[in-house]
Amino acid sequence: MTPDQKVANVEAQITACEQQRTNVITCPYCDKQNVEGQPLCCNALGRAVAAILIRKDLKDKAEQAERIAESVSRN
Repeated sequence: MTPDQKVANVEAQITACEQQRTNVITCPYCDKQNVEGQPLCCNALGRAVAAILIRKDLKDKAEQAERIAESVSRN
């Protein structure tokens, strides 16, 4: 897997966890399984998870700002 594919894989697994389709993330960097409530298996996965969650949060905030701007422009 390329580095981009690994990040995409982690993102897909995080989405599956958020949708309660799974509670395990299999690390594409070291192949270990990670269960909620336990420390992550390696620094590479930790950095990928942190980056993905930050990006998701920023996307959510940008979408919220767009909705607010649209609401204000209608009034």
